[in-house]
Amino acid sequence: MRRIGLAVVLTLLGLLAPVVARAQSPAADVPRIGVLTFMAMTKVAQEEFRQGLREQGYVEGKNIVVEWRSA
Repeated sequence: MRRIGLAVVLTLLGLLAPVVARAQSPAADVPRIGVLTFMAMTKVAQEEFRQGLREQGYVEGKNIVVEWRSA
């Protein structure tokens, strides 16, 4: 009988975990773009990229997140 109760509790925790995790991270709903380059992007290139996003209605830090990485 105890094993059945434990199995039910573990199953419920497993089903509720994604709901709790989603409630704790509202930033997960904001679209995220990863920019990976072999060389560091110049400030001019970054600004042109941001301008292109703005033309499509996206503003970095407001309704989209851009993560810049280079090798």
